[in-house]
Amino acid sequence: MVTRQQASGQWSQIHGAVQKKYGQVTDDELREVEGDSERLIGLIQKKAGVAREEVESFVRKVYQDCGETCSNLTERAGEYAQATRDQLRQGYEGTTQAVAKHPLESVVTALGVGLLAGIAIGYSLAADRYRQPTWRERFSGR
Repeated sequence: MVTRQQASGQWSQIHGAVQKKYGQVTDDELREVEGDSERLIGLIQKKAGVAREEVESFVRKVYQDCGETCSNLTERAGEYAQATRDQLRQGYEGTTQAVAKHPLESVVTALGVGLLAGIAIGYSLAADRYRQPTWRERFSGR
């Protein structure tokens, strides 16, 4: 059977599958047996009045389906991470080559972008603090 640790990791999917097939099992009862496959089987058998073998087969299938889903998601996440890593590496190498070919232009560009960003941030922070009232606000006395 499935270990308690494996069951805990897949519990939300198992919970949904059990409720879908055996609607008479309540959320509170499922929370009480969370992660314990033996207690889950006993609970379903008691509430649904089904043979133990049928319940065991159902629970085993649900755990297997959840395990396959988790492993597929893990594989896909690894593939996305590898693709992102490759793209970042290409971007870094391209930037390094551009800076190596044009060092002076790169320094001037970085200085200009930093200066403009600093001015924009400084202006946006100071704009609210030193805002002058409009003529309409002065006229209405606000």
